[in-house]
Amino acid sequence: MMVVRRFPVAGLWLVFFVNGAVLASWAPRIPDVAERLGTSDAALGGALFGVAAGSIPALMATARLLATVSAHVVCVASAVVFVIALPAISVVGEVMWLAAVLAVLGAASGCLDVAMNAAAVRFQCERRSGGGESRSVLSRLHGGYSLGVVVGAAGATLATAVEVPVREHFLTVTAVLLALVAVAASQLPRLPADVSAVGAGPSTVRAVLALPAAIVAVAIAGLLVEGMVTDWSALAIARDFGAGAAVGSATLAGFSVAMFVSRSVGDRLIDRFGRRRVLVGGAAVVGAALAVGMSQSSAPVAVACVVIVGLGLGPVFPLAMSAAADNASPTSVAAATAAISAVGYLAYLAGPPMIGVVAEHAGLTATIGGVGLGCAVIIGACGRSRALG
Repeated sequence: MMVVRRFPVAGLWLVFFVNGAVLASWAPRIPDVAERLGTSDAALGGALFGVAAGSIPALMATARLLATVSAHVVCVASAVVFVIALPAISVVGEVMWLAAVLAVLGAASGCLDVAMNAAAVRFQCERRSGGGESRSVLSRLHGGYSLGVVVGAAGATLATAVEVPVREHFLTVTAVLLALVAVAASQLPRLPADVSAVGAGPSTVRAVLALPAAIVAVAIAGLLVEGMVTDWSALAIARDFGAGAAVGSATLAGFSVAMFVSRSVGDRLIDRFGRRRVLVGGAAVVGAALAVGMSQSSAPVAVACVVIVGLGLGPVFPLAMSAAADNASPTSVAAATAAISAVGYLAYLAGPPMIGVVAEHAGLTATIGGVGLGCAVIIGACGRSRALG
């Protein structure tokens, strides 16, 4: 039985916000950390791989963990570890230890990604089945993540501009985010472990295979585009369109703000128009913006197109999560939502490096446009599936 606190949606929203703020606080300070360690680009790249090395196993394992441990416990524990890893980054003295800390940070991130999505879906499903509100909440919760990215990146950019040392910056961020985690912990809905999934429950792989292919495709395509734009759009704007690094960074900030806005209103759109119409409409917006952006050479137009992509893309992954829960059997909801979260975030992590490989031969802007248009077509086509109705 679910035990609901006074502000359960706010508690979940804060967890999503913290998740977005941590990595966004770290990424802009990578050059400062590298300079302090005096490391080569190759060694730094190896250390940064620690995030993926920690995240991927955690993503795959957390679905089974949620069969024995309550979702709110996993959310709070992984969030605390995730946040505490930040100041640890600032005190390591060797690249080897940086890689180790980043692996821990990645594992906590992967665990939190799956746990918070599973908790959010179960809360939404149980509130509906219990005769409570029927309105969707997943999109606005993911809006919290997007806002966390904006705030974390803005804080890191400001700290860098005024030359705040990395250690002091990360300690300040950690104190603030741990306070938010404490508030979230007091309000998170108490969701019991999905003990029915123990032993007989599906593994992550089997849970994915049991879902309609359209849902899996939407989740993968949505997060692949999000990861691609997050990792590569700033460089494309700065280099291919000659706009400079500052404009490139501002473009990414605009994309994140657009994601926050569209996710904040996404639940209302879904409740009013239905999931399929929102998906098809969002795919059309993403495809049109990418087509315009890659077919001309104006930097301001390209920046506007990236922001518009964020508006169309925002509700896509939350919508896929909700559809996965609706299509799962009652004993497999936790496994299905955790699995769709895992496969989506795998695309988010693995997609951008592959984009870089292709861009070496086809050009960065053409690769972003081509892959993005392909994903928009997939999202739009799958959006017509009854599984997403």
